[in-house]
Amino acid sequence: MTAVCLMGCGGAVDTEASPPLAQTEQPLLTLVSCPIGSVTSNYSPPLTTTPQNVSISGSATYSNCLGGGVTSVSNSTNALSTYYSCLGLLEVGSAPSVLTWNTGETSTVVQTRVAVQGAGVSVTVTHFGSVSSGKFAGATTVRVTEFLNTDIDACYTSGGLSRLSGLSTLTVLGLL
Repeated sequence: MTAVCLMGCGGAVDTEASPPLAQTEQPLLTLVSCPIGSVTSNYSPPLTTTPQNVSISGSATYSNCLGGGVTSVSNSTNALSTYYSCLGLLEVGSAPSVLTWNTGETSTVVQTRVAVQGAGVSVTVTHFGSVSSGKFAGATTVRVTEFLNTDIDACYTSGGLSRLSGLSTLTVLGLL
């Protein structure tokens, strides 16, 4: 960067005498890949566009996992969210959860949720974060879930959105 700025600013730079920039990025290695999963969330009372106190229960299960000595993983959620509405589904958010592997081991993960509602028929929700403790501690996690827009459209009906489910994948990444 410095050489470019100096040359662009009119100063002479001897690029042959300049040492190459040190690489600080390390490639990530897939520790576990779980390509088949499903996520279900239940809302009581059903979500609408009006914020309210909502009890959220849900589960996620993943199978056909490869790597890390595991074959499947699951987690469940039971929470009370205050001042929550359908708009919260599409906002950036963060939450911890505990993954339970088929081996009985657990991983506590803290992930940030980002939703992208495309012009098509689905909403893609990506959770990315890290394993703070347990199996794979220090690793990076990426979970991608697809929800149908037609399900989310229930938010705008008199009955609201009581249940949301979609297909999902989970990947755990570590440094080489």
